[in-house]
Amino acid sequence: MGSVLIDRSSWPRDGRIGRITAGEYARSYLLLAAEINDSWAFYISEDPRTERVDELEADDFWATDEDTLQLVGEMAVVWADESQDAALEKEIFDIRSEWHRRRRRGSMIRSLFRRPGQSD
Repeated sequence: MGSVLIDRSSWPRDGRIGRITAGEYARSYLLLAAEINDSWAFYISEDPRTERVDELEADDFWATDEDTLQLVGEMAVVWADESQDAALEKEIFDIRSEWHRRRRRGSMIRSLFRRPGQSD
C-alpha cells in the first residue's frame, strides 16, 4: 500500500481502495470514486473477513474536490497496490459488479434508441 495522487482526470473509473488509519473510521476500508461534477463518493466498510458480517460498520457520503483532499488526509488513507485493488474491492464492498451491470444496461438501452447511421 502506498501514497496516491488524487486527481479527477487520472482517477480510475471504478475508484481506488485504501485502508483508513486515523479518525472515526480507522481500520476500515475506503472505496473512493470520482462522481459527477466536483463530487467524490466515499464508501466505507469494516473488513468483513475479520468482523462479524451482521455487525459491520459501514457508511457512505459525498464530498467536493476540495473537501475530498482534506478528508483523505485526515483519514490517513494508505492505498492498496493497484494489482490488489480489484480483489480487495470484491471481498470488502462488491459494489463494482453492480456498477458494471448498470453501465452495460445503459449501453444496451442507448444502442436500442440509436438511429441507423448514428454513432455514440
